[in-house]
Parts: sequence; structure tokens; C-alpha cells
Amino acid sequence: MDDKKRGLDDLLSDLGIGENETAPEVVLKEEEAAPIVAPAADQDPKSVLEHFMVGLMLRLDPAYSVEIVQDGDLFRTEILGGDSGRVIGREGKTLQSLEFIANVAMAKQFGSAYRVVLDAAGYRRRNEDRIRRMASDAVLQVEVSGEPIELPPMRPSERRLIHVMLKQHPKVTTTSVGEGEERHVIVIPRDANHPPVADEDETGE
Repeated sequence: MDDKKRGLDDLLSDLGIGENETAPEVVLKEEEAAPIVAPAADQDPKSVLEHFMVGLMLRLDPAYSVEIVQDGDLFRTEILGGDSGRVIGREGKTLQSLEFIANVAMAKQFGSAYRVVLDAAGYRRRNEDRIRRMASDAVLQVEVSGEPIELPPMRPSERRLIHVMLKQHPKVTTTSVGEGEERHVIVIPRDANHPPVADEDETGE
């Protein structure tokens, strides 16, 4: 297990990503970002992603497999088998880093035309369900008290989920405050006379 753990740490380190770090907002070097398994020139985007992910997982552990479902320009990619805890990492940060790698590989082939969402053992779905429940509880508190409710710090994708979920809510609206890892969502009573300005977290990470 220790050897496998070091293998994962080494792979992420080679790509400039620490297991307990947020995926960096930088592009990888040319020689580092090349697909681990080179696709044929005439393959479609889904096949390119499948080649890359299979190669990436083989580097970690042959016990892993990959299932990809395309939804327009979005590729929902599930890592199956193997030790799911290794690819999820603490608070999902390893999974986030691997997702970043996959998106960089696709961007090198197709620009910004496609986006990859990575999951393992349903972790992301469960986390999104937890975030939605948290947002729903906050809405109830705001409706009862009439006072804003501050949610705990979250990653950009989690904040965006709440903003989108409550964007059309008739009684509350949302905004994000804070910097870096302390940035968080505030759920506030909606002022019908002053509609909220779109929050930057709604459209970008």
C-alpha cells in the first residue's frame, strides 16, 4: 500500500500537483502535458479522453477502470475499481487534481470545447447532495430569521453549485466573500427592489 501511495504522490509531483493541494491555475509544460497513451489522429474526443484516462490509471494501478458518459460538451468520467480512497484523497483534493490533469490533456487536443468532470465511487455525487442539503437548510434559516447565513468555506465548484441552485429563488439570493481558501457563500434575504448582480463564482472558478 505504501508503494502505491508513493506512486500516486510521485505522479502528481511530476506534474507539479501535491495530493493535498488545490489543482493549480497554470498550464503544464509541453513535455509533461502530453497524453500518457497517445491517441490516433482520427479518434473522436471521447476516445481521446478514454485513451488518456486509461493510460493515467495504468500508471497508478491496473485495478482501476474508467467509464465515460458524454453529455454534449461535458464528459462525466467515473473511476471504478481499485482503491477509491487513493484517487479521491483528503477532502477530494486528489480527485480534483486528476480532473485538472484530464482537462489540460483535452484542452491541448481541442481547446476549450470540452470539459471533464471526474468522480470515483460516487464521491462527487454524494458531496453535491451534501452541498444542496446545506443550501436548503440555509434557505429555511434565512426565511425564518430574515438574517443572512454564512456557509463554511468551499471550493469554487461547490460555491457555484449553490449560486446556480438559488439563482431563481423568490426569497433569497447569494453572494461570495473572502479570499482564497476562506472564500465562502452568504445566503441573504432577496430585496425585490434591488436584484443581485451576478456573482463571479457563478461563471468561473
